[in-house]
Amino acid sequence: MGAAAHRCPRRRLVRAIGLLPAAAAMPAALVAGVARAQDDKPFSPFITTPGNTVMRMLSIASVGKGDHVIDLGSGDGRIPIAAALKFGASGGGVDLDAMLVELSNRNAAASGVGDRVRFERGDVFATDVRKATVVTLYLLPPIVQGLRPVLLRQLRPGSRIVSHDFPFEGWQADASETFFAPEKNDGRGGNSTVFLYVVPAEVHGRWAVSWSGAPADSLPSVPAELRLQQVHQVLDAELSLGRQVLEVRDARLAGERVRFTVALPVRAGGPPAAPWQFEGRVEGETMGGIARNDRGVETRWQARRTAVR
Repeated sequence: MGAAAHRCPRRRLVRAIGLLPAAAAMPAALVAGVARAQDDKPFSPFITTPGNTVMRMLSIASVGKGDHVIDLGSGDGRIPIAAALKFGASGGGVDLDAMLVELSNRNAAASGVGDRVRFERGDVFATDVRKATVVTLYLLPPIVQGLRPVLLRQLRPGSRIVSHDFPFEGWQADASETFFAPEKNDGRGGNSTVFLYVVPAEVHGRWAVSWSGAPADSLPSVPAELRLQQVHQVLDAELSLGRQVLEVRDARLAGERVRFTVALPVRAGGPPAAPWQFEGRVEGETMGGIARNDRGVETRWQARRTAVR
């Protein structure tokens, strides 16, 4: 967690320095109760992320050489520095405490990654994270929740967010891990949980679907419309063929990747209906890819958004 306070939007910043020692390590149960300071404004004290937790956060996000990792509430800078040293990434961090920012930049230079990792003093809610492919958080729940719309607005589909111990309420994690962290609770140890969220493309609405390349008797010839309702990466979907409405199963997004399964009827005289698995990529107002059925037949499909409702 960052050493300094971070405000909710449109609220004045509240500093935790002076309220808590900058290098203090606090048990998780105590941290959960220290969500608000003077004037009922939320802040995050500085609590170092255990070393094995740092590595698990970066591993669950599949950080690699092409990634840019930004840590919000970066403390002593250990997460972006580890991303550069161990995974070849670039990155940086933001913290309100000037002393910790200076320490983080010294640590990056001493580790030999000062040319790829840079830390700045700032408010996490005002930070531009558009360059990031991975954002890491170890902040208290009110701040994590407040950051969700900021991150979803700025990050590109496929970007990953990893939060330590505190999940986003109302957003199902794409993956999570719980494990023992021996450095927690002043060296007495305790469990850490890391939550991975992959920023999804926005696909809500109606899509005109077509396919090509399959045998003429294997797919229906009437116009198809895919209707999608979206809650982050989880989709509620149905496919219409004229007046016939078909159930769509297992519809889901992984960044800009989309998949769903639907049993399609065929033309008169063709084989019986068979489940087709659709997989593809979303690119703004279009998407498309490959669909396959259990008989080994394959076709290309395309879709164009016709309405956002």
